[in-house]
Amino acid sequence: MADNKIKKRILIVDDDVSFVSSVQELLENEGYSVSKAFNGNEGLELAKKEPPDLMILDVMMTHNTEGFEISREIINIPELKQMYVILLTGITKEMNLPFKFEPDETLLPVSTVLEKPVAPGKLLSEIKERIG
Repeated sequence: MADNKIKKRILIVDDDVSFVSSVQELLENEGYSVSKAFNGNEGLELAKKEPPDLMILDVMMTHNTEGFEISREIINIPELKQMYVILLTGITKEMNLPFKFEPDETLLPVSTVLEKPVAPGKLLSEIKERIG
């Protein structure tokens, strides 16, 4: 649990309400400050108003590639381009794709890509590796 230090801020952007709720509880129990959005545009607007230290971004929300598109918009916003982004996706399984997505400076400018479902411990270790 964080003591009197300033809490690191995490923004969860995912349309799965129960997933957001469980991840929020996990992160708050670890001492992080958590905000949430349920679609990409809402997440982007919230991030612009209150830039988080890290964003957890789902891919498939209002449409199948929304998270990919939002990740490419983030790098063009000066106050957000240094923010860590953990992209969560189930698209590989959902669409039976024969490959996995990897971070790429131009096509997929994120810190890491994790396949859903992601184990809570794995998500937490990725977050701690990036923002402590």
